[in-house]
Amino acid sequence: MAPTLELRKGVQVVFRNPADDGWQQGELVHGSSTGEEWLVKNRFGKYWVAVTQLRPAEGPQPGHQL
Repeated sequence: MAPTLELRKGVQVVFRNPADDGWQQGELVHGSSTGEEWLVKNRFGKYWVAVTQLRPAEGPQPGHQL
């Protein structure tokens, strides 16, 4: 079963970067007022990414109890 994506600040995600059409890993910063996009940051910068382009990163999430 595929892991579910938690849309909350600090969650690590994999996203499709529209600038280079590749997948990158980043951290959710905050959602847009409409909830359709999230600001995602990583070492390359910050990007507004549509929720449909976000995937959960592999491994345990920060602040997540097993």
